[in-house]
Amino acid sequence: MRAFMLALSLTATAAVATPAADAPLVGFTPASSVAERETERRVDAALAGADLDGWLRRLTSAPNHVGSPHNDENARFIADSLRQWGWDVQVESTRVLVAYPTVQKLGLLDGDGYAADFTEPAVAGDADTARRDGVLPGMEAYSPDGAVDAPMIYVNEGLAKDYADLARTGQSVAGKVVLVKSSGAGRWVKPRLAQQHGAAGVVIYSDPQADGFTKGEVYPTGAWRTPRTVQRGTLGIDSVLDAASAKTIQAARHTDDLSIPVVTIGYGDAEHFLRALGGRVVPNRWQGGLPLTYHIGGEARVHLEVRSPWEWRTLHNVIATLRGSRYPDEWVIRGVHHDAWVYGAWDPLAGTTALLAEAKAIGELAKAGVRPKRTLVFASWDGEELGILGSRAWTERHAAELAKKAVFYLNNDTTGRGLLAAQGDPSIGALVDGVAADLSDPETGASVQARRLAKRAVDADEKGREVPAGPVVLPRLGTGSDYLAFAHRLGVPSLHVRYGYDRDGDEESVPVYHSLYDTYAHYQRFGDPGLAYVGLLAKTNARLALRVANADVLPWRFTVFAQALGRDIDRVQAGATKAHDEAQRHNALLADGSYRLAEVAYRQLQPPSRVDDAWQPVDLDALRAAQRDLLAAATAYDAAADASGDIPPADTIRINRHLREVGDAYLQTEGLPQRRAYRHLLQAPGRKEGEDVAPLPGIGDAIDAKAWDEARDETALTVEATRKATQALQRATVLLAGRKP
Repeated sequence: MRAFMLALSLTATAAVATPAADAPLVGFTPASSVAERETERRVDAALAGADLDGWLRRLTSAPNHVGSPHNDENARFIADSLRQWGWDVQVESTRVLVAYPTVQKLGLLDGDGYAADFTEPAVAGDADTARRDGVLPGMEAYSPDGAVDAPMIYVNEGLAKDYADLARTGQSVAGKVVLVKSSGAGRWVKPRLAQQHGAAGVVIYSDPQADGFTKGEVYPTGAWRTPRTVQRGTLGIDSVLDAASAKTIQAARHTDDLSIPVVTIGYGDAEHFLRALGGRVVPNRWQGGLPLTYHIGGEARVHLEVRSPWEWRTLHNVIATLRGSRYPDEWVIRGVHHDAWVYGAWDPLAGTTALLAEAKAIGELAKAGVRPKRTLVFASWDGEELGILGSRAWTERHAAELAKKAVFYLNNDTTGRGLLAAQGDPSIGALVDGVAADLSDPETGASVQARRLAKRAVDADEKGREVPAGPVVLPRLGTGSDYLAFAHRLGVPSLHVRYGYDRDGDEESVPVYHSLYDTYAHYQRFGDPGLAYVGLLAKTNARLALRVANADVLPWRFTVFAQALGRDIDRVQAGATKAHDEAQRHNALLADGSYRLAEVAYRQLQPPSRVDDAWQPVDLDALRAAQRDLLAAATAYDAAADASGDIPPADTIRINRHLREVGDAYLQTEGLPQRRAYRHLLQAPGRKEGEDVAPLPGIGDAIDAKAWDEARDETALTVEATRKATQALQRATVLLAGRKP
């Protein structure tokens, strides 16, 4: 019966979310829908002849880190190709400070004196892995210079809860080298948290539990990470784009907020250090995937050393423009980066290959006289892997112009085969649904949308939840790729899309993420054999970009947007209340001795620390009322937009202006109080470990900091912003209904 009901639910959901093939497109009149579908048919025909394999092989034929000769050559190749296809191309270069370690040492000072090896051996059948010229070793870019001889201690994922567990054992990381897994949070979090606890250095390793032999056969037999596969990364450098600040960092050989050396190793090397640690057995949740009992250690001494040149390199952003025929001052921006840690087939050059195919097809159509109504800007970014540097530099340089002209940003990064994953502003969901319904999945023959709906249903069923009905709600964007400045600083409606089998959108599902083995051969065997999904990604991107560029009215729908705001309010309120209740309960158990009485004697654990439970209520009732008004306005707008026919051009321009006012209403000009680089009241990268996106970040940040006056101020600002967004939608609805405002 359950299976029967699930099938019924899937059928009903698909019927709601999948439009008829001849139905008007979102944002188009019936007549303009016909013209758009013909444009897309011609683009598809051109895409069928794209040299996907040749481009990917060329782009991945040598190492592509920032400053490498081949990365610069790829930028020139991309720029020359786009010019040839009729685009107006500019290469915008930026000097940035780079710290690639040239000296890295990690060895035991006791026992057998084992030393880590930061290189990766060649793999049979993949000639690219035998190359050594220009290949960066396993490393953490921007690691501070330093050398230390100190005991090593294992602290699981190196998160706050792990340090709390460690404290209960009576041990500390003060003056020690901390060994942590790469999972659980971004690598920039772990060293800074370790430093706050007094650590002298940090070693990050990839445990096989995350992406090694516990997941499947390792490369080359299977796709997964070998014992010697090393996950490169960056520790971040916020002030790198400011020359004066960067020169200060260059002289100090470390950033303002991190001064201890950091290295990264594979799980083969990590096993030797874990076996040498000894000491107390770890808590159960700290155990990893290696065939040994993990110990905390704290006695075995190691030598850790890192030295980097801290030198200047040049980024090259390739910016290609195809001027719009009707609205040239409205920009639809499509981006993907071209730099990589080594070869970069999965991350990001399969996506760059798709961009080339799209640009060629759309450029050929423009030469034939079919130009987009809005201006298309295709960007091939540099420096993403070092901390999203290229797109940040470009958006800062053009911030004033983008604030006036940018209407949409579409991003790719890693991609493979399988299911369409999309993240972005919830108002974009209807556009994604329509595009996904029109495309066929290469593996199953079903529509891309049918696979999305099936995945959503199965995920819910496996968690014992009701299968959702209605449209797929896009999760908001957090951090991790080039959409960051567009979504969080400029407030441009932004979308990030990829294909893959991962169930939670986790980019580390790429089995050889940031390693030497992210090669053309690996990608063709395990990523996307035959590049069918690279071709599908190109079709997906082309439709998304063109449907925004050619729409009469921008193809946003706001009911889901308003509903998402309601859920965010609930989430912030529930999270704050839960934290307060848990703190009170925890402290009460400490006070009455329950922790001491319940403890298992042989564990010899100390009671946990008391939690600060200072609390003041933050009244969100006014925000809930404003959200309800927004939902009413959004529902009315969406109904009017779906029912509208031909709209006079003058009204179309005014409607689109009002729709852009909705997003602009939520921009806080001076930035969020506790992080000025982010300006969006509804979304920002999460500050909590492991949290990709923070809902209502201004309010949430203040509550976390127990800055109660600030929380009330941010709530008032969000209320006012929501009222402005409501008024903008009401004005747009009046115009759609054919009445004068």
